[in-house]
Amino acid sequence: MRIPLTIEALAPGGEGVGRHGELTAFVPWTAPGDRVLADVPPPRPGAATAHGALVELTAPGEARVAAPCRHFGPGPSPDAACGGCEWLHVAYPAQLAAKERSLHEALRRIGKLEPGSYPARPIVPSPSPLRYRARAKFHHDRAAGRLVFFRRRSHEPVRLRECHLLSPGLDALREAVGPALAAARLSPREVALEWSDAAGRGAAWLLLPEVTAPVRARAEALLRDVPSLQGLVLQAEGGQPVTAGDPVLRHARAPGRPEAGTQRSRPDVFQQANRGANARLVETALELLAPAGEDVLELHCGAGNFTGPLSEQARSVSAVEVQGPALDLARADLGGRNVRFFAGDALALARAFGREAGPGARRFGAALLDPPREGARGIGPALRDLGVPRAVYVSCDPATFARDLRACVEAGYRVAAVVPVDMFPQTHHVEGVALLER
Repeated sequence: MRIPLTIEALAPGGEGVGRHGELTAFVPWTAPGDRVLADVPPPRPGAATAHGALVELTAPGEARVAAPCRHFGPGPSPDAACGGCEWLHVAYPAQLAAKERSLHEALRRIGKLEPGSYPARPIVPSPSPLRYRARAKFHHDRAAGRLVFFRRRSHEPVRLRECHLLSPGLDALREAVGPALAAARLSPREVALEWSDAAGRGAAWLLLPEVTAPVRARAEALLRDVPSLQGLVLQAEGGQPVTAGDPVLRHARAPGRPEAGTQRSRPDVFQQANRGANARLVETALELLAPAGEDVLELHCGAGNFTGPLSEQARSVSAVEVQGPALDLARADLGGRNVRFFAGDALALARAFGREAGPGARRFGAALLDPPREGARGIGPALRDLGVPRAVYVSCDPATFARDLRACVEAGYRVAAVVPVDMFPQTHHVEGVALLER
């Protein structure tokens, strides 16, 4: 059915939300205040929500801005409806307000933490709402010889000519690598590119059907054809990574502040894509934790994103990560400092530390954890058994963040502060940082 709607808000999934009688409709490409005509299928029996399609923008709302990218927005053209952005048409302050609401709503709905029951700090914005990504993952369109994103909610390629999320260096690397892959007769299923402004060069991870001697020779040819590409990580599905050239890049820990030093990275290892916002995320977490003079336990340390700055303030850092290239990079960066690395499952090791007794038992004055998207189920009892007086939890997923904070409250901690951080402007994604006190 075709219905008129006034868009009232932005949903956590990125769509605009409007109401028509008892029906709540979710419509992509809309902004708060927009008056639109939408095609909305009848809801399922008993349901009060439905997802529709934008037919016509009858009157723009105050939050709407002109999207700068030719690939953004609905349309039948294969160059349109790119799934890389959701909110390129929404003014940045409105994006930030929507992200704040969505994080706190997740804490209320999933974590049973009512607004007002914890101190809520303002969202930390990204220094740049555009051109902020130092890394991104693409699909390889062999027919077009290009690296592409998919159209929204489809597997149809968008023939990218520009991307306003990518840093200029990364966008230029994307444009060069697509044709060079075709020339090298390499057909990866996925390609992750990373760019270092500090080095002025990039690296790539290629997911390939197989990694054989001829494939490695073609990879070397690719490196010769793209001088701005200093190294590759080649990997077959389920196989071990194989390197060509030197894929280890160095990023400034805090862009514009050389005194903050650099950090090693590799395109097959998790690293925050927004380097400027990441510096703010680290600063926020350490300001909440106040690790000066403490023995700190860091769980899920990855490649050392928080470990380096922690080591400059804490008396010592015990950093835990599963064995692999991320831990190798962290050790190469921070070995010899007041940091001891432990290879293993983060929560299993935390529980083991908590069981230690006697004069040699490890005791920590604070803990910091930055788990993957699935969160850290069981963290509440683990922190309680460790006896840490305070901890900072950094999360990229509001749902698991809320679930785990609830578990910490049930284990005897209070939520002493929550700070949203915007790492991914133009999308609905939001990071959360929480201070927990025993």
